[in-house]
Amino acid sequence: MSGEIPRLLKSYRSIYVMMLIIAVALTLSHASCSKDDEHPVPYVHIHFEFNVIHYNLSNPGMSHQFLREESGGYRGIFVYRVSTDQFRAFDRACPINPHSCTLSISEDSAVLVGADCSEAVFSLLDGSPVSGTSNYPLREYRTYFNSQTNRLLITH
Repeated sequence: MSGEIPRLLKSYRSIYVMMLIIAVALTLSHASCSKDDEHPVPYVHIHFEFNVIHYNLSNPGMSHQFLREESGGYRGIFVYRVSTDQFRAFDRACPINPHSCTLSISEDSAVLVGADCSEAVFSLLDGSPVSGTSNYPLREYRTYFNSQTNRLLITH
């Protein structure tokens, strides 16, 4: 019987450690979802696919802005070609005032976007604010590129 108590304690410790790991994982999972929910640009489901050649996105450093009616997103989508096979896609809603402010690609740079309703400027390289008062980056969408068909899929 004396050997059974240490074995039970060891078993309880294993269960405790496993439960602790699960609790930490759930907390981290909830924190990442909560952070996404806190972003000022509302979450919208998106599934948009197109041929990049048709929108002048054939070379790295090029960008294009799509209207909401064309692509979805909350206020439309920006697409920036980072490299031969890597793209970034962001919502055109300004995080400062997403319900009434739409960003546009700068006439001076294909990598910067700004708003006429604020002084905010964001980078299409990573969505981060470059100037202005935004505490949030642009809302980013996932991209999947098929180099054989030149088709880009954008989802959330």
